[in-house]
Amino acid sequence: MISTIELYIFTLLFIYGASIGSFLNVIIYRVPAKMNIVFPGSHCFSCKNPIRFYDNIPILSYFITGGACRECGSPFSVRYAIIELITALLTVALFMVYGLNTEFFCYGILTYILIAITFIDIDHLIIPNSFIIIGFFVLTVFLILEWLTIGIMDSFYGAILFSAFLFVLGAIGKLILKKEAMGFGDVKLGIVLGGFLGVKTTILTLYISFLIAGAVSLIGLLGKWIDRKNQIPFGPYLACGTIISILTRASANENLIINWYLSLLG
Repeated sequence: MISTIELYIFTLLFIYGASIGSFLNVIIYRVPAKMNIVFPGSHCFSCKNPIRFYDNIPILSYFITGGACRECGSPFSVRYAIIELITALLTVALFMVYGLNTEFFCYGILTYILIAITFIDIDHLIIPNSFIIIGFFVLTVFLILEWLTIGIMDSFYGAILFSAFLFVLGAIGKLILKKEAMGFGDVKLGIVLGGFLGVKTTILTLYISFLIAGAVSLIGLLGKWIDRKNQIPFGPYLACGTIISILTRASANENLIINWYLSLLG
């Protein structure tokens, strides 16, 4: 049973995560458009009027305003509220796995980066270099300060394995399909993800990512909402596989999914 203190902490973390999600919405829209992420403040894209502070409450404001601008009535996408909710829930989940320590903040930053990458890749089929640079910087700092339980060499080998696997797969796919099969942005992202995860978790993440990608693609093709001719963003699947792996870690060198799989074999 959840205690009063735990409920209080979860509530604060949920609000914190939802606020981060609100900022991620700004980043997701403005970074691909090469706009300033600070100025101007939140405003309606139709009438350009600024959004009042009481209409800018994460998650709740969408429902309070009826999902539309108070000034001109232009609708706001429900995706804004969804991103804020996802970010809030994942923040609470990370706390439940890691507690309030350095790994919580490290993997929290990685998760927020992956949320932004997911929706930008869906919208524009790109993974901006700025996210790769930020991720690599955060990883380097946390490794130097020894704030991650994985070692530097495990991180290095994980980065090489993750990126090399995606690069080789992309090269083979391009040779067979005669078109781009894996964007170089995915390969660069693989360097960062592998560095955060280490070798063992990298293998699990790749497996989960391709499993989800295969299932979604199959359902999409059968439902005819995915066209074989269209390029499919792979960043969201890498993000999903990474977050699942992070949230199922039992310790630095163990993962609940890996442990379950090994128990089946033995």
